[in-house]
Amino acid sequence: MRIALALGVALLAMTAVAQQPLPIENIQLRGDRFRGLHYRDMTAEQHAMLFNVVNSARAVTNTTGNGPFNVLLRSPEVGDLSQQLGNAIRFSSGLSGRQRELATLMAGRAWTSTYEWYAHARYARDEGIDAAVIEAIAAHRRPDLAAMPVEDAMVWRVTDELLYTRRVTDATYAEALAVLGEQRLFAVVTIAAYYEYVSMLLNVDRYPLPADAPPESAAAARALVPLASAELDRSSQGPVSARPEIRNEDIGRVLEALDAGVLRETSPAVRQVAVDAVVRGWHGGSVSGEGRALPQDAFGSIGFVEELMQKRFVSDARFARALAALGERRLVNLIVLMGHSNIRCAQQALAGSACVL
Repeated sequence: MRIALALGVALLAMTAVAQQPLPIENIQLRGDRFRGLHYRDMTAEQHAMLFNVVNSARAVTNTTGNGPFNVLLRSPEVGDLSQQLGNAIRFSSGLSGRQRELATLMAGRAWTSTYEWYAHARYARDEGIDAAVIEAIAAHRRPDLAAMPVEDAMVWRVTDELLYTRRVTDATYAEALAVLGEQRLFAVVTIAAYYEYVSMLLNVDRYPLPADAPPESAAAARALVPLASAELDRSSQGPVSARPEIRNEDIGRVLEALDAGVLRETSPAVRQVAVDAVVRGWHGGSVSGEGRALPQDAFGSIGFVEELMQKRFVSDARFARALAALGERRLVNLIVLMGHSNIRCAQQALAGSACVL
């Protein structure tokens, strides 16, 4: 029932904007490492993607293409599939807006993504998440779960385990299944992993806050302190057993389309480097090119993907080297592939499996 209601809301939103398309001709996007594009600078393919971004279900909160889309426009076919995935995940989840924003904030905090925190802390407040909960997540503290609605507290527990241990223990899984049910539990894990992917795009670009950002909100986002390696990699407390895989047909269909699209755009060697980095990020270890005969584009990607997965940020030197080896379009495809792979790993973790891609 909840999923049907969420889909209905999404369809109504999309129908409304379809009947009266929003203008995009004067949109000036922001960016840092990826120069902010203006409509007049874009190709026909980029125009089409921007139109789809602005005139989609997300128009209820984003009518200007803010966030990761300036980066994704560098590869418009893949970028359009990515924005479709985001809509499917957000609007067919069956979660309340409050629960969705809670999972999003947890992911943004794990990656210390300044813009993601700035945007979604506001949405979280609008959805009724208590300020004390938002402050606790910002400080990387456990909120008072007993004071939270039971379902919200379970969303926090699941995302906390997933993001920092890369597991969901049997005990947490059983409780979450009882409280949330299969589809909403699947949605929590998928949304958290999806917003990790969004954080990758934003952190690589060093995406700036808007010039007119409210000072208090901007200061809170900039005050986030990157988490140390020991904080990002916590030991799992409790056994993890194999469980039946949970599926969502809408999300699965769009995820498969993105998979096919980004694979067409990525060379086998670069693809292997990206997948290795994500799998090792879920199991520990690092990616090394030593002793391997790799094409220049793949070799130039190794340091980039390793640093992004381990530190959640990329230095200027790593970025420049990867950009020189790949160019903008293929570099964006590399990040998309990492984000897509990260979602797959999260879904496997929910099934109690080690990540195999």
